[in-house]
Amino acid sequence: MSEYIAAGLEGSPRPETALTVVIPHFNQKDFLPRAVASVLQAEPGDLEILIVDDGSTDDSEPVLAALEALYPLVTIIRCKTNQGVPAALNIGLAAAQTRCVTFLGADDLVLPDLYIHLLRAVDDYPAAALACGQIAIVGGDGSVRGVRPITPPAFRTEYLDPQTICRRIKSTDHWICSTTAVFRTDLLRAAGGFDATLGVFCDIVVARILAFQHGFVYVPGVRAVFLVAAETLSGSARLDPDENTRQLAVARERLSASIIGQLAPDYPDLFARRLRFSAARLQLVQSDRSADPRAVVEVAGGTDTDLKVLATIRQTIGLRWMGRLLALGWLTFRLRPFSPAHLMVHALRNWFTLIRQRQRVTRWIRRMDDARRMIMTASAADRFPVAARLRQTNRGHLESKR
Repeated sequence: MSEYIAAGLEGSPRPETALTVVIPHFNQKDFLPRAVASVLQAEPGDLEILIVDDGSTDDSEPVLAALEALYPLVTIIRCKTNQGVPAALNIGLAAAQTRCVTFLGADDLVLPDLYIHLLRAVDDYPAAALACGQIAIVGGDGSVRGVRPITPPAFRTEYLDPQTICRRIKSTDHWICSTTAVFRTDLLRAAGGFDATLGVFCDIVVARILAFQHGFVYVPGVRAVFLVAAETLSGSARLDPDENTRQLAVARERLSASIIGQLAPDYPDLFARRLRFSAARLQLVQSDRSADPRAVVEVAGGTDTDLKVLATIRQTIGLRWMGRLLALGWLTFRLRPFSPAHLMVHALRNWFTLIRQRQRVTRWIRRMDDARRMIMTASAADRFPVAARLRQTNRGHLESKR
């Protein structure tokens, strides 16, 4: 992490802003303009956007040049080779010169007023390391499938100190959705940034460590969109049983060695069990009726009994919605990831939230798709490379030398 911080300090100072939005990007040129447009159209100008292009090989440069030329708030950090998401996140963190920083997937979106509410929460609770909110889960087909977190820690805006977290984490978890998490930049750097050995778990592990150290603010309200699809980085890693098992073992080790191992020594094992359940659920949802019971049981860390039950469900009623519901019910009974009471209460609450928010989220996605098409059309005109290079020179543009 120190090498990235040192590199970031070489750039010329930017005007003082409240928030840096870091967008790591690798071969996602078709999604990236939508993510950028969602930030610019949903928020005031008191922010900057750093796009860390992690050595893309899909001819992304015309799109990057168009974004940089069209929007003064956008800066591109071009890496010569692909280093992986954790490295891209650390490069963006090092380059940020604002008091708060957040990280948005190139295939995700923010909804209006997300950062206004979260920055206000960080200001209202100076002890908190971060603030976060709710997200809508959208499938690869554009359908709105759910709301996260599944079991939020509070029903209204609340600061949770470390002691409160230790109590509530026993029955509920997965509160911090990275798409909405706004961090205090200095505390995230002090925690070491993002651990590359953790892969797709790098953000959720450091967020948990910071929460147990300093507390965090939870702000209810669906204000971001998270794409869940097999072709995304997180989706492909979570669907790969071997990779999922490896990264989960490393994550458990890191949590045990951190302050969490001192304050809540039982939590790392509970975390692993909950993440195995989450990976199994993702296998069922993403694979739809073609889900392989053996793959589901493998990522869940299940037994032969679990395999027999899921195979029987598939052979009898299939793995459509009713079969998936029964399979999830069985896995919930076996793994007990959360308190049943919390699951029932919040499942009902999330269902009503989804009904209320589905049309709003869908309209916003369509609007951002229109913005994406406009930017893609402009980039295809090939008018921006020279303008982008001039901006790069004038603004002391940072480029990774690694």
